[in-house]
Amino acid sequence: MNQRRTLIGLACLAGFVGLLLLILGTYDTQPQHRSALEVPSPTTTVPFPDFPTLDAFLTSLAPTTTTPPRQRAATPPVDGNVWDALAYCESGGRWDTNTGNGYGGGLQFAHSPAYSTWRAFGGLEFSPHPWEATREQQITVAERVLASAGSYRPWPGCARKLGLL
Repeated sequence: MNQRRTLIGLACLAGFVGLLLLILGTYDTQPQHRSALEVPSPTTTVPFPDFPTLDAFLTSLAPTTTTPPRQRAATPPVDGNVWDALAYCESGGRWDTNTGNGYGGGLQFAHSPAYSTWRAFGGLEFSPHPWEATREQQITVAERVLASAGSYRPWPGCARKLGLL
């Protein structure tokens, strides 16, 4: 029984050593044809492969996908037009944007079936969706929203950034 365990252990060890030599690139899978008198020199060195550092290895495993930056207008408006400044802040100055989050157009009007600022303030007279309306039509609806609210509260984040609140 002990002899059998010893043989199994040696076979496993030989397999492990063979695998290790194969991984290190020092084991040739092709048979060597040497004469009986040909013995390798004891000073022969086997080149050790260059392994990356642990940090380099872990970095190589990290995903390389990046999210594209939001598209913005080339420069923010400087002509003093509040609506263009708000649109720049809200949508990067893109009056035709549909973000798919329930808001659309340059001023990001709510247009979901449950709550639609666009519909409530007459946007449907121009188009079914805010991003299909022109800049001027969106501003007309925005002025109606502003008149009803009495301030720029419907655009809280950007109005605060622009000093309108």
